[in-house]
Amino acid sequence: MEPTAVTDPRIGTILQERYRILQRLAAGGMGVVYQGERLELGRAVAIKFLHPWMASDASFLKRFQIEAQAMSRLSHPCCVSVIDHGVHDGAPFMVMDFVTGRTLRTLLREGGPLPVRRALGLVRQVLAGLAHAHAQGIVHRDIKPENILLTEAIGLGEQVRILDFGLAKLRDTVSGLTTGLAIGTPSYMAPEQILAGEIDARTDLYSVGVLLFELLTGAKPFNGERAAEVMGQHQVATPPALGSIRSGAGFSQELEAVVRKALAKHPGDRFQSAVDFAAALDALPDVGTPSSEWPTAQVASPAQSPEATVPSRPQAKTPSLVPPRDKRPMVALGATGVLLVGLGAALLWPEPQETPPATHAPSSVARNTPEAKPQPAPSDTPAPSAQAHSTREETVPREDLPNIEQIERWAKEGERRRDQTLRALASLRAQYPQSAYAPYLEGHVNFDNFRWVDGLASYGAAIRNNPAYRTDAKLVRNVIRCLVSDRFHTKCADFLVREVGAAAAPYLEEAARSDPYANVQSRAARLLPRVNARR
Repeated sequence: MEPTAVTDPRIGTILQERYRILQRLAAGGMGVVYQGERLELGRAVAIKFLHPWMASDASFLKRFQIEAQAMSRLSHPCCVSVIDHGVHDGAPFMVMDFVTGRTLRTLLREGGPLPVRRALGLVRQVLAGLAHAHAQGIVHRDIKPENILLTEAIGLGEQVRILDFGLAKLRDTVSGLTTGLAIGTPSYMAPEQILAGEIDARTDLYSVGVLLFELLTGAKPFNGERAAEVMGQHQVATPPALGSIRSGAGFSQELEAVVRKALAKHPGDRFQSAVDFAAALDALPDVGTPSSEWPTAQVASPAQSPEATVPSRPQAKTPSLVPPRDKRPMVALGATGVLLVGLGAALLWPEPQETPPATHAPSSVARNTPEAKPQPAPSDTPAPSAQAHSTREETVPREDLPNIEQIERWAKEGERRRDQTLRALASLRAQYPQSAYAPYLEGHVNFDNFRWVDGLASYGAAIRNNPAYRTDAKLVRNVIRCLVSDRFHTKCADFLVREVGAAAAPYLEEAARSDPYANVQSRAARLLPRVNARR
């Protein structure tokens, strides 16, 4: 993501006497996206402008209008919709929801293939959003990991948001823009899409099949050096079995059959609707990997857990994309942060190329003391020295803590075992008050569940019992991740200055340069002088 452009003349502009442009987030091939606010209400919004030179081209302008029309029809928690639209100084713009998250591409890049339960839960939500879009006469035509955003809401968990309806086809609108053209991303295009044939909802379901294949295996079903080669395989090649890519994953025959049907060459052989596809996922008798090895969820509908979103067994065979009235809502609503949506989202907000932020998985460090230097440190910055701090051995080594391996396994299971994990760690801390590892692990669990203040208290105790934890990479990056919070970023900043000090500098430089969130970049940059003063 490019840094905020202070010289951009649109910064500070008020649109339609309702929206103020606050900062530029990114620019791509077809537009520029800004962070803004709804005046009087103080509501955060994202505002996307079409490039002026494109606005003067009738076909580009028509494409932008189609996108606005498509997104304005959407009113579903798994889709991003348009709040408002207009024209300013000859440039059309759209006003959209403002949410936080990371794409499925980032998730795959950071952690590889997903646990089966989690993959099915995320795809289930994608299908819910597509079922709504298809009912509005909208075919997305570009479902892929880059266009699926994951947001998280405290207490509700992981939620999918489908982005980038810029290639959307409205079945009741004849635009003439894409007639005879193959539109989409080659690795995810259905055969009829490649041949510029008739497009309908089943085209999106093919792309969802590719997405599911990639989430489960970490690989695409078809690969090649050239786009034409990949598109040729989509038309004639039989997709490999999931088990041939991940032989030890234990995928069931029923799951293999669902993926094969989704990837059928002829639309008539695929699932005929998103509801049918979802029903097939619900009917799977076994989602594979045992819960002791992967994060799982206890819920019957998506989005209650940050680590998983599907029950271990289907709760009903009835194909429904709407939970019963007495159940919790299927997805979490609302979040704070940055939204990059709409036409060309992959270009407008490129995934960070630098070292990624800390992952959400709790650490299972099996050592007495933390790393002596960050791993990895930014390439242009020397790693901080641990010599300025005590590096004494743990008073109570990790291996002397009773049941610690079991507690670490619980920590990996996310929200499902959160309370049990925290109770066990609290008991350990009471029994072994000099242990540094117990509060260190407790801090990971708290941060993974967005309990920022409790996490800071835990990390503080770890550092007091062993100051070498000041240089632990995961600890420092977790605290920097907290800078995204409008409510708690000051507490986290003070912790970095007071408890971590100069050891945080390389990580703050990294965040200021490449963090995916604009407010983390700016806050990290402002914090650097304070921690450098502690050298």
